[in-house]
Formats: sequence, C-alpha cells, structure tokens
Amino acid sequence: MNGKVEKVCVAGTGKLAIQCAAYAKKKGMPVTLYDMGLKKSVILEKQAAAAEIPCFYRTPEEVFEALKKEEAPLLLVSAINERILPAEVLAKENIRAVNLHQALLPAHPGRNAEAWAIFEQDEKAGITWHYMVEKVDGGGILLQKEIELDESMTAYQLFKKQIECAYEAYVEIFDSLIEGTIREITWNDRGNHKFHYKKDVPGEGILDLSWSGKKISAFLRAMDYAGLSVFQKPRLLYEGKAFAWRKYEIQPRSRDSFMESKKQMLQVTDSDIMIQKETTCIILKNYEIVEE
Repeated sequence: MNGKVEKVCVAGTGKLAIQCAAYAKKKGMPVTLYDMGLKKSVILEKQAAAAEIPCFYRTPEEVFEALKKEEAPLLLVSAINERILPAEVLAKENIRAVNLHQALLPAHPGRNAEAWAIFEQDEKAGITWHYMVEKVDGGGILLQKEIELDESMTAYQLFKKQIECAYEAYVEIFDSLIEGTIREITWNDRGNHKFHYKKDVPGEGILDLSWSGKKISAFLRAMDYAGLSVFQKPRLLYEGKAFAWRKYEIQPRSRDSFMESKKQMLQVTDSDIMIQKETTCIILKNYEIVEE
C-alpha cells in the first residue's frame, strides 16, 4: 500500500511484541496486540494491560479473519511470530506488513536462525526487518543490524541480543513505516542459503566425535537455549549407547597438553564425559544413558 497508515497491529509474543506495541502507542497510534504464542502468555497479557494496550489471544484462524476484515490503512508488525500469515492478508491493499527475522537475510531463512548462525560458525549474526510477502522471509529488506559472534555465545544469548537490536531498529524506521516513505532493498536469490524448518536441528541433534573442538563447541552453544524447549536434548552416540547431559563446559587447551593426552581422546567417568581435541576440552556433565 501507499501513503500513511492509521493504526498499528502487532502480532507476536514475548518482549519484542509488547515493546513494538508500546512504542506505537507512545507515538500516538491506535494499536492492537495479538498474542501469537503456542499458548496464552499471562505475562504478555499483564504487560499489555499495564500499558493500556488491547491484547487478544485467539486461534490463528480467528486472527487472520480479523485482519481480512480490516478496512483502515494498517501497519501489521510481525514480532517473534511463529504463525505464517496467509497470502490473502498480505495481499490486502490497506495492509503494510513487516516482519522481524533473526538473521542477516538472505542468510538463514526460516526457523531458529540464531542457532544456525552459531552452528555454521558465522563471524557475525544480526537481525532484519523486511516487508512480508507470500514467500517466507522473502520480502524487501528495510533495515539490518549486525552482531559480532564469538566462540562463547550461546543461541539464547544471541537471541537476547537480537531482540535488543530489533527494537532499536524498529524505533529507527517506525516513522517512515507509518508514513510509507521507507525505501526497501529488493532481492530474489537466496543463493546457497538453505531454508530451515521447525523440524530441522543442528547436526540432527547428535554430537559427532569426528568434529573439531570448535565445531563441537559451536554445536553445544547452538543447542543451548538456557533450558527453553526449542530443540530436543542433544545426544552423543558412543559404543552402542546414547548419552544426554545436563550441563557442559568448554575449556581451551594448549597443544602441549593435547600431545601428552593424545591417546585418551574420550574419557567416561561415572558422571562426566571428557572429549579432548587439539585446542579444546569439552566436558559433558551429569550425563545419563537414554534410548536412541
């Protein structure tokens, strides 16, 4: 759509969703918030009530029907939204729809992009605000922000940084989104970047002993959401058994110490598993044997 919008609708869940809705209200825009989580968020509901923002938890079908009936010029903000909006909504001439993606598109389209950036040992990650089109994560880019990655950052830590960057970027582009004056960067080719679905898991969830120490570190950190159930528990297959663990440690080591212990690359005690690589020692703590 062209021109200025008259109201804002935020569809999503968590901290970013309420931040986006609250900023729209602060800027004097009528705003509605739809909680699009898999289950109702009491916290989001309370935060919305405190900010005097109408907040609704409905089935996706009910939300989509409500959006189809909208007639006023509307800015639709998808902020940590697991639901794919139907083409009928995105095609409406009165709706300007934007989405937050936790990667530097075209890299890592699809789900859990922060984990894939770590697993694939990217030097940097980031966020992208982009227009929404029928092709998921395929619309024109509005603004991107980069985040430098190091060899200690977990998926959970990266996600938190991405939310901070996403809100900063949203504030930067909000006025131009309302006025319809923002410029987009169009692109059509994902290159070699694979689309990741919800079912996809780094390394298929299995720690591969043939990996380098850095790759094992990347795998463990990519799977680490601080207890949130984003992926299944990672496992190690060894001598016909499957091991899962509660905690892990990643310790740097010198080449001299590696040469001294080269014959003992893997040690299993009553509680821990130690994996020794040339520059890294990985300790899987408080393990248990699970069914494969």
